[in-house]
Amino acid sequence: MNTMSFGSGKPAWARDNEDGVPVNRRSPGIGGSGSGSGGGGSYQNDTGYRPPQLGLTYAEQQSHILDDTMRTHVHAESTANTLLATLHSQRQQLQNANEDTRQMRSNVAEASRELKELQRKVMARKRKLYIMIGMLALADTMLFLRIVQCGGSFFCRSHY
Repeated sequence: MNTMSFGSGKPAWARDNEDGVPVNRRSPGIGGSGSGSGGGGSYQNDTGYRPPQLGLTYAEQQSHILDDTMRTHVHAESTANTLLATLHSQRQQLQNANEDTRQMRSNVAEASRELKELQRKVMARKRKLYIMIGMLALADTMLFLRIVQCGGSFFCRSHY
């Protein structure tokens, strides 16, 4: 059971150790494990973590722990604020991309309408040209038949 003995001044976790520092809170030079250079990858090393000082009273140790907790809280809050700012800017980017996409779709629809109009005009011109070609072919055929009928001359001499 993790309770303090009346009047002992130390919690159960501190009384179970020789020097009053829990094993998971020891610095690398006091018998704990770790690299000792601050590069162990722990989040505590990144925020200026300081292990409890030996020879301090329980209240002083708790004050240091509270300071570390507040430092961690401030670090976490600044990280959260940075993350929120990043998310906000990404949201703005996505909204801008969405607007750009809408504008591109509108431009594509307008270009499609214009292309259909141009295709309609091209087909109308083709139709007119085919009609002209047909009329010229008919006139050419009639003139050819006239030449054949008149024996090689365009003007027939049947009147004299």
